[in-house]
Parts: sequence; C-alpha cells; structure tokens
Amino acid sequence: MIVKIYSYVFHLVLALFMTGLAALAFSTGMHNLQLAMLPWSGMALSWWLLGLGLAGIATIALAVRGMLRVLFLVWTVVVVALMIRGFFFSPYTFGGWEGLRMILLLVAGAGLAAVGGWLQFRYAPARR
Repeated sequence: MIVKIYSYVFHLVLALFMTGLAALAFSTGMHNLQLAMLPWSGMALSWWLLGLGLAGIATIALAVRGMLRVLFLVWTVVVVALMIRGFFFSPYTFGGWEGLRMILLLVAGAGLAAVGGWLQFRYAPARR
C-alpha cells in the first residue's frame, strides 16, 4: 500500500512540475527551453511538457479512481524509459559524482514508483 501511494505522489509531483514548467515557458514567451535529457527543444519541448504533464495528471486521477489502471502502469514505464534514455544515452552531463548520485536516486525513485504502478494494476481490490 505504501509503495502504491508513493507511486501516485511521485508521479503527481513530476506531472505538476512538467505542467508548471510548460506554463512558465508559455507565459514568459521563453520558447528556447532546453533540457538536455529530453529529445525535444524549444517550442516543441514546451508543448511536450504540457501534454505529458496533463497526461500524467489524468492517468493518476483515473488510477486513483480505479479506472483504466493500465494507463498508469504504462505512464510509469514510459517515465522510467525516458529517464534512462535521457540521462544515460544522451548528451546530458552529470556535473560530477554528486550529480550522478542524484540522477541515480531519481531513476531509482522512478523505478520504485513503476513497481507501485505494477502493484496497483496487478493487485486491485475486488469491486463490491
């Protein structure tokens, strides 16, 4: 139960962060946004952040309500895949051992949240 709640909170914070970053980019007209760990840049990155953030919020809301829980599982796996690809198979640099440690903790946290996504999908409570 704790891992499932952790999974919801982790992904809610991530989705709100992405949505907020996109909203900030749109509201300030800052369309040269660059995040080296993501495959997009500029205006496309802003739109992807907004879309992914809203999709994350929607999948969490549906999963909490017990509807379409498979979407939340897919969301958690996509997040882990994007993190692994973006941090380890892209031009992203860590900024030393401390930066690498933080990224490893972030990816491990996303992995644990994916386990929570699997648990909420796999062991759903019986409907009455």
